[in-house]
Amino acid sequence: MAEIAGPAGFWRRYAAWSLDAAIVAVPTLLLSANGFPTRLQALQAASATVVNLVAQRLTDALMQGGDLLRLAQRLADEPALRLAIDAMLACLRSLLTPPLLWFALFAAIYWIAFEASPWQATPGKRALRIRITDRDGAAPGWSRAALRHVAGALSWLTLNLGHALAAWTPQKRALHDFVAGTRVLVDEDANAALPAWAKAWIALQIAATLFSAAWLYLHLLGTLRTAVDSALY
Repeated sequence: MAEIAGPAGFWRRYAAWSLDAAIVAVPTLLLSANGFPTRLQALQAASATVVNLVAQRLTDALMQGGDLLRLAQRLADEPALRLAIDAMLACLRSLLTPPLLWFALFAAIYWIAFEASPWQATPGKRALRIRITDRDGAAPGWSRAALRHVAGALSWLTLNLGHALAAWTPQKRALHDFVAGTRVLVDEDANAALPAWAKAWIALQIAATLFSAAWLYLHLLGTLRTAVDSALY
């Protein structure tokens, strides 16, 4: 086994995690596919109802010369809109719950098994030449690997501030590392700089995120515009 050089940096850790997440996503998507189109259509229909209601009330307010602040107050108190939003949220939960549960199950098996193995690392971590140890540099073992994975929920529940600690703390430890008494270390013979392919992988994710956000914004804007036109004409 290669000698340990020091703590792995935030972006190396993120690149490894995102590779592993992509692997776990494959069986998750396969097992969540049944009924997904139906649930997605239900969400789209519920979302359209909300948009149409907002567009109708917006059009009525503009035609009557009402101000937008009063309109916002009316919308917040309108029972029909609240029911429509509740229905939309129920459809969203129905859509997301199966893949989230499958992902959580596979992730627990995947991360705990690999990090407790002689590798001390998931395939993503091995690709980035990093591994999990206890505070003294020894293998974490099953109990510590399991505690680290469960404690990862705290890092998610703190809106990823727990993960961000890996960029700020001297030993590059995230919140779940402090809880489990673990470290994420890079092999001594690994290149100190992030590999070019890992940088490209991260850049691809950033580009995909920006594209998705732009598409969603334009889609919502177009849907609202269509609903307003329909209400007017």
